[in-house]
Order: sequence, then structure tokens, then C-alpha cells
Amino acid sequence: MTAQQPTPGVPAPGGTPTGPDIDELLRRYGRPLVAPAPGFDPETLTRPVLEDATPLELAGAGMLDDTDLLIFEYKLDAIVDEGRQVFIQMSLAELLQAGDLGVGLFTAKGDNAAMSAGVLLHNLLHSGPIKYVLKHYADDPTVGIHDGDVFFFNDSEAGGVHTYDHFLMMPIFAAGELVAWVGCGGHQGESGSTTAGGFTSDARSRYEEGIHVPPMRVGSNFKLWQDHLDWLTGSVRTPRVMGHDTRARLAVCLRLRERILREVEKRGAAYVAAGMRATIERGIQLARGRIRSLNDGVYRSVAFLDTIGPAEGLIRIPVALHKRGDELIIDVSGASPEPDTGPFHLRWHLLRAAASAAIFPTVFRGLRWSAGMFDPIKVLAPPSIVNSPTRDAATGSGSHVGRVVVQALSLAAARMIFSSEEHREGVAAPFAENLLLLQFGGKDQRGGPLAGGPANGNATGQGARYDMDGEHSAGFFWAMVIDCPGPEEQESKFPWLYLFRNRLDRNVHGLGRYRGGVGLADCFVPHGVESVTAGAVGTGGRFTKNFGVFGGYAGAANPRIVVRGSNVQHLLATASPLLPLSVRDLLEKRTLEGTYEFLPPQAVRETYGTSDVIVLSRGSGGGYGDVLERDPEAVATDVREDLIDVPVARDIYGVILGEDGHPDETASAERRAGIRATRLAQGRPYGEFMAAWETRRPPEPALKYYGRYPIPESADHV
Repeated sequence: MTAQQPTPGVPAPGGTPTGPDIDELLRRYGRPLVAPAPGFDPETLTRPVLEDATPLELAGAGMLDDTDLLIFEYKLDAIVDEGRQVFIQMSLAELLQAGDLGVGLFTAKGDNAAMSAGVLLHNLLHSGPIKYVLKHYADDPTVGIHDGDVFFFNDSEAGGVHTYDHFLMMPIFAAGELVAWVGCGGHQGESGSTTAGGFTSDARSRYEEGIHVPPMRVGSNFKLWQDHLDWLTGSVRTPRVMGHDTRARLAVCLRLRERILREVEKRGAAYVAAGMRATIERGIQLARGRIRSLNDGVYRSVAFLDTIGPAEGLIRIPVALHKRGDELIIDVSGASPEPDTGPFHLRWHLLRAAASAAIFPTVFRGLRWSAGMFDPIKVLAPPSIVNSPTRDAATGSGSHVGRVVVQALSLAAARMIFSSEEHREGVAAPFAENLLLLQFGGKDQRGGPLAGGPANGNATGQGARYDMDGEHSAGFFWAMVIDCPGPEEQESKFPWLYLFRNRLDRNVHGLGRYRGGVGLADCFVPHGVESVTAGAVGTGGRFTKNFGVFGGYAGAANPRIVVRGSNVQHLLATASPLLPLSVRDLLEKRTLEGTYEFLPPQAVRETYGTSDVIVLSRGSGGGYGDVLERDPEAVATDVREDLIDVPVARDIYGVILGEDGHPDETASAERRAGIRATRLAQGRPYGEFMAAWETRRPPEPALKYYGRYPIPESADHV
């Protein structure tokens, strides 16, 4: 396979003109397209990855040799991972307990030097707010920066993800000199939005998504100010949880500070400051070296959204990954325009941080991660849904758009990596992304406030890899290491009972030479309350984004499924064998009486009673390679483990099973030869195929938010 080489000045399918014009386009669109506002300064979000050295960093230059630096990096990583455990153990919010969070250490000027396992976004998005505080508040006589100061933020404009992720950060001083910053953040959920627990699917502006706090000092002398804490807790539906978790964030920062100051005592402030800078410098060298070893070219992919939140609609999101020398340019030109309604607007800084979920585990596989990885990466995003220029736009589900960018970027990166033979072991189908989020409100089974939902989205299927199958229920799209609480724990937290959970469903993962992993599926009914309300937001109900690679099939789509007015309570009371044990069991056998509804992901404050059954199917990973190349014995194992049925084995994999359940080698070889012959008979020359393909067009209602078809035209803003 060879890379597609750029043709100067010629518009490429799904992207902008390539060649020498790319640098001019970067100058115009390689930054946020929003004007400064109170608490928001786009300049602080687009600084070079490594700021100029401080006097303390210069004083320590040369103190660390290569061995010292390696040991120091291990120390920094141990510190942030300890902070992560403190955060998990001390928090109350469901997703924080599951590890949907990040903990980081930063230089005195705000560059990330160490990031914990967990959600990469949360580690990488602290730098902008730190740099905002340094630029705007350090010399402000009403604010300033002092030892023991505590700063909070959650505003997506100011550098965060969405209002539902809350962050805390504090400076570290030694002998009166600023040495570093520490920070932590994660998904709090409830933020006072119009939907309990966050994720308001019908939000039409940022003012419906709860409190928006830019970097703001909320404490001093290592303590939170009670009046500010009262304001934060009084702004949400769950004040006890909000207050507790804000204090937990402070505990994390204090633990990180303690550990850093211990290193200062042992080695000196100059050593620590210079060491943190050196880790980033080495990250830059390693990142550029890895990119340099890959083949130059332009690698493309196009993905689509099926919703903007309030309504279904086809949204185009292309990625052109330009690799030249030792740098990468991520070009999302040709995306659909800003829809001007709904929460699916992505900001430039979040797009840039989101790219880490695709690039870090693949292109930078095996390297230590820090902000240095971003030095050779540039992002080009003309005004569109991917770089929304309207400040008042709702952005609560901008992360959903970011995930679709990552899916397309993952495919483009896979092609780039595969084209360089020495790196092919890093190729994989992307993690499953069809994520449906239900956020519940009302009262819980104890009469307390309910605002949130389960962390079961952390158990999606892994995409198949270059040389092996994907893992089942492996993790969360954004996160490398994250958990999913058990059903008993969740039944104690939330007012429902599970009918089934942790069952791997059949025929939902991506097929291929190597198969994708199956995502978690669960089914529950409200319990201990008369009813609950819920809003829903997600993607992948109309069509999947759990792509396979190099001929591998995609994982299945995940519509929202509800059974209304069922007889489930009678079946539970009588321990009936008619209770379903899987989604397929539920839908094929229909042993539950009631009205079966298959719905799009979005819902606005629907009510569910104790006779209503709610199904949440998580995405399953895509496959890798041609299905006819899968080991027949592996196909037989999939049948025995109820991951696929016999017709799939026969008709797609071309494997005929004997009475003993093992493959009939002769019959299977004949079957596969027949499938290959059918493929050849059905094939058409490229020109003939394209002549017919280009006459096809989606139905007009689907194109309401799409923009010009087939390639939307980006607005010409500077």
C-alpha cells in the first residue's frame, strides 16, 4: 500500500486543496475562531507546546543525565497515578469513582509534564486555563498567584470539555518561587443544566447547560472558601455530591503538592523544574522521531454523525492526515456547517486534545506521553460544526463530535501506520464509539436527589488489532484505564434493578480476520420509586461508527430500546424463566409483554415507571481484515461462545461446522472458494462503480444540517 501523495492546488476528496496552500490555511484556521471574552482568551489555548524556560529551569539545566531523567519520569508518573487513586477513592460521583478523570503535573508556565492513566482530555486541557491565570491574574492586584491558592474551572470556552467536567488546579511554590502546577479534573455530571445530570440533548445555547466557570480562584491557604463552595453547591441539584467531590479534588492537589515538594527537598527546586521541562523536551524528540519514521503522504477518511442532539440529521466529518517530515497536520476541512442548534458543537482546543485518543496509542505507541507529543501536531479547522465560531452555541455534546473526529482520524492513522511496515503491529480498528448516555433525574430510592446515570459506557468493545481479536467490554473511548462498577453497586446507588448485565450479545461485533470485542449490554427497570425522568443523548442509533479496518466489518448500530407497560414486575415476583437474559433474547423471543420501542439516541426528559424496561447496549468494536482469512477454528470458538450464530459462520465466514462443532475443512474450503467467486462476479471497474455511485443522494430531510452536498463548503472567516 502506498500513501496518496498531495497534488498542489487540487481539491482532494473530502478535504481542502493540498500542497503549498496548506500552510496558508493553517495560518487562517489553525486556531480557535472565537473572540476573547471574560474568562476566555484563545491565545492561551494556542501557545507553543513548550514555553520559554524560566530562570529556575535554566539554573537546573544539565543537572540530569539520561539515567536521572528516566528515573525522574518514573517518579512523576508514580505521583500522578497515586493522585488518580486518591481521586477515585475519595469521590462520590459515579463516573469519578469509575475513573473518568485525569491528574497532571505541569511546569511553572503550564506545560504538561506528566499525565495519569485515565481520560487523556482531562490531562491535556489544564494547560490553557493555567496559562490564562498566569497571563491575566498573576499581576492583577485583586487576584494574583500565591502559595496555597486554589483555582476551579469547567467552562468549555475557557479550555474545558463541557460544563459537566470540573477541574481544580493550584500552584506549587518552593522558597517563594513558583516551581510547578498540579491539577485534576473529571466528569462530575450534574452542573445545573436543564437536564438532571447534564447532557441536555435539546440545548440550543450554552445558557441551558448549567454553570460556566472560567478559571476562578475558589480558595487560599490550601483551603476552599466557604462562600464560593456554597455558590457552587447551590447551583446544582446534588449539593452534597458537588461539595464532597470538590473537596476530593483539593485533596488530590494537596497530595500531588506534597509529593513534588518532597522531590524538591531531596534534589532541589532547580533539579525538579529542569527535570519537568526535560521530560517534555524528550517527548518532543521522541514524537518527531516516530513521525519521521513514517511514510510521507496524505491519509484520508470520512465519518458521519446521525444527530445534532434535538433532531436526527446527517453530519459529515472528514479527516485528511498530512504527514510531512516530522510533523502531522490534522485537516478537518469539508465538515458540515455549524447547525446553530443542539449541543453538538466542537471547539478547536477540544478537537486538538481529542486527537490524542487516536494518535497517542497508535502513532506514539510505546512512548511516554506528555504535552511534548503535541509539538509536531497541527490542527486545521475552518468554521464548521468542528470549529464553531459562535460563542453562545451549546457545546455539551461537543465531545461526541470529537469522538467522531477520532474515529475518522483513527482510520487515517491506521492507513499511515500500515504503509510503514516496521510499525504495522500498532494498527487497530478504533474503540467502539456508539455511546448512548441516559441521565436520570427525580428522587432515588432513599428519597434523595437523583441526577446522573451509570458508568456502563466505560465497557465498550475494543477494535480488532493487527494480530489479534479485540477485548470484550474493555474500556471507555477516551480512556486507557477506566472501570465499570458492578451491578450490585449500581443497584445500591440508583433506583433500579437489573434484569441482565454483563452478557455478551450475539452478532453485534465487527467480523474479520480478527474480530472486534463485544460491548456491555444491560437492561433494567425502575425500582424503589414510582418513576424517574431521563434525558438521553448519543450517536450511532441510525448507523454505526464502530468501523473496521482493511476489510473488517463494523460493529452494530445501537438504537435506544424501551419496552413500555410490560409485565416485568409479575415475572420478577414469580422468578419466571421467561425473564430475558440478553438483548437478543429480549427482542427475538418477546417474552415480556408490552410495547417495544426502537428510538433514536436523543430524548428530552421522558418518564419511566416500574413497568417500563430500559435497554442500554454499548458499542462493539470493528473487525480487522477479510472475514475469509479468519482461522476456521476461531470461527467455531465464536459459535461455541455464542458470539455469532451458525448462519454467520456459514454465510459470512464461509465456515461449515460438523456435528462435533468443529470446522469441516473440505466443506469450508469449498464454501470460501464459492464466496470469493461470487465477489469477483459482482465486482465492477472503478469508473463504472463511481458513475453509478455519484448519482445517489441521501433523502432531502437527512441533509437539513449537512451543508452543500456532497462536500460542504467551509465559510471563509479569518
